[in-house]
Amino acid sequence: MRTNRPDKCLDDYDLVIIGGGCSGLSLATAICELAKTPEHVPQTLIIEPRSYYTDDRSWCFWERKGGIHSKLIEKSWSAWEFSSNTLSHRHRSDKGWKYHYVPSIRFYDHAEKLLTQNPKMTLLVDSCVSDIFPVVSGIEVEIESQVTSTYPRKRKIAAQQIVDTRIPEGVDFSDATLKQVFFGFEVKTNKEHQFDDVALVMKDMRVDDKGFLFDYVLPFGRDSLLIELTRFAADYMPPESLRDGALELVKRVCGNDDFKIIREESGVIPMGMQYSVEPADTRWIHAGIGVGAARPSTGYAFKRIQQWANHCAKGILLKGNVEQFSSNSALLTWMDNIFLRAIRENPSLAPVLFMSLARGVHPDSLLRFLTDIPSKRDLLAIIWSLPKLRLIQCALGEICARIRTGRREQAWFR
Repeated sequence: MRTNRPDKCLDDYDLVIIGGGCSGLSLATAICELAKTPEHVPQTLIIEPRSYYTDDRSWCFWERKGGIHSKLIEKSWSAWEFSSNTLSHRHRSDKGWKYHYVPSIRFYDHAEKLLTQNPKMTLLVDSCVSDIFPVVSGIEVEIESQVTSTYPRKRKIAAQQIVDTRIPEGVDFSDATLKQVFFGFEVKTNKEHQFDDVALVMKDMRVDDKGFLFDYVLPFGRDSLLIELTRFAADYMPPESLRDGALELVKRVCGNDDFKIIREESGVIPMGMQYSVEPADTRWIHAGIGVGAARPSTGYAFKRIQQWANHCAKGILLKGNVEQFSSNSALLTWMDNIFLRAIRENPSLAPVLFMSLARGVHPDSLLRFLTDIPSKRDLLAIIWSLPKLRLIQCALGEICARIRTGRREQAWFR
């Protein structure tokens, strides 16, 4: 992806977006798409440390046909599967839901096209923010450029509002109940593979001496696959530690020498953080994974980010105000925390829990739950399908943990 390298940087902006990743670019593109005319777009600067964008990750989500992200989707599956040991459950929706795949480079290219068409949008690469100074008239932002350019290596600009997609100070991912760690390869096979056109979202769920893990396999075509190894870990582990295991998985799936690696991707997603980031200045808000963009029990974030970006863009265009991420429903957060606590305390329970959901809940009910829009009937179906005793114990543990946290907060504020 090519990027804007402006001949000059303005001194004043209506909006500065710190970080040109998924959240930052989603907001910028939403503003461009929702503005009535290009003139309605606020003067915006996106500051990104990378020099250029690559196809470094995949974003997947469930949505009904004809959703708002259809222009970014490269591949969709009408069926998806969960499996453990010799058992498998294949799901299809009665309501038109599909599992969609967006390659990051397609997202980045789409963002670049929109940004370059609007003169009020500037993407500044090879740069980072070194300091921020809220003042009465606005917010001063100190920028450091990593390469020689036509403007100084270090300079200050002024912003009326800031959306900061960096991890906030005080947020430590090591505090997450679990960390979803993954490493994968997109491969081309020398002969046609034998997989059906089904997204294997949790394949061969199992437990070893390091905890719960599963395979993730997306068949793109008859000779193209994305194959990932994923772990839920209580303690942080670098994604690179899964490389050898992921490569062995590719060899098992494709044959030892019967494939060519096209690209690789990896990452760590926090699951079950207790986010409490309140802006000290309402003109400077945080967004992204660091403030809860990912669903705690699944790690899915792309669709939630798009929904926030559209909401925030409307606030900027209609009211002139940036909008924070909405808090998760208290009930869903509580259910997610119990689920994650159970897996952390007893990893061998994880395959049982996920397979119980796959077996006992109608696909559409499960999808509504996973995409944050469950009905009361859906929630009852979720609860009814799961083993009760262990989850009740974890629920009591969660209540006790909340009481202890509340007491600490009361002591702190006295």
